[in-house]
This record gives sequence, structure tokens and C-alpha cells, in this order.
Amino acid sequence: TYSTVASGGWTRDIFAKVEAPLKVVQTAAVAEIVHSATGLVRSPFFTTFIQVLSRLWALWGIVNHAPDACSGGAISLLKVGPIHLQLNLLTLLTCWCVSEVLRYGLYAAKEAGLPVPYPLLWLRYSAFLVLYPVGVASEMSMVALALPTIKALRPWSLTLPNAFNWGFDYYWACFVAIACYVPGLPELYLHMCKQRKKVLGGG
Repeated sequence: TYSTVASGGWTRDIFAKVEAPLKVVQTAAVAEIVHSATGLVRSPFFTTFIQVLSRLWALWGIVNHAPDACSGGAISLLKVGPIHLQLNLLTLLTCWCVSEVLRYGLYAAKEAGLPVPYPLLWLRYSAFLVLYPVGVASEMSMVALALPTIKALRPWSLTLPNAFNWGFDYYWACFVAIACYVPGLPELYLHMCKQRKKVLGGG
């Protein structure tokens, strides 16, 4: 992926390379919800559920419907001279990948009975301070980029009249999903802050 960037490619090329494995791996994360619900792991069900669900919605409900808009666009945050600070598919993938490498790296070391290196432990419980806000902001950027396409195509929508006498507009449902991020992000963030204090102490 990053060799594509280094060679002058952009996010559209990146998404073409990672689309299939990204969809497989992120969809397989549904197992984490099942593991939490059945008590196989100690992760809180609600935090696990909203984290996995937000990623699945961002991938299947947003990027999948408007891949050209999401993989070819960006939301500019700040311009400092020639440097543009942007949120795009690359920042989204970076946050997702780094957080999972740290998390599963720690799990793998524990399961293998190996001593966990302190830098890995510290990063696992500290990197979220940056990765969560940037990751969620990147997900919201994908929504902003995709909404015009979703409004035009109206995927997963059911218009009246129909045999069910019931209508559903996915475009407006996206705004309901966005509203769910308001209580969801603080819940995840505060949970990780508590975990950080428990594992690393108050310093």
C-alpha cells in the first residue's frame, strides 16, 4: 500500500490494491462481537459492538457505495505553506491498520506466553489518543465525500408506493448513523482512557 504512495500513486490506486482483503478482514471482525457476547473474551460488549459496527458501516455502507468519491477525494483540514493536512482514505486505513497491529500484536504475545515489550504495551494503550479521533474524523470525511453519490443513487432505499406500504431512504439514514457517533465516540474513548490508567497507571 505505502509503496504505491511512495511511487507517486494516490488513494484510488491504494483502494484497488487493498479492497478485497480489507473487506474480508473487517467483516471477519463480527466474530469479536460474538466473542464478547458469549463471554469468550473480557471485552465489554457495547464498546466492541459500536467499534466494529462503525467500521463495517464506513466500509460497506459508505466507501463501498461511492468508491470513486472516497478513494479519490479528501477533506482539507489545514494548509501550512506547501503542506496540506487532509483526511482521506489513506488516513482512515492508517488508523485502522496501526490500531489493529498494536492490539493483535499484544494479544499474540500474551497467547504465546512471551513477555510483552513495554514499548508495545505503552503504544497499545496510548496510540488511541491520536488514532481514535483521527480515525473517526476520517470515517466522517468518507461520509461527507460519499453522500452526494448516495443521494443520487439511493442504495438500499425503498420508495412508496410499494407492496409493504413502507418507505426507507438510506441517504437520510446516514445522518441518523452520524448522530450515533456523538455518544459512541466518547464511550469508546473513555473506556480506553480507563484501560490506559489501569494498565499504565496515572502518569
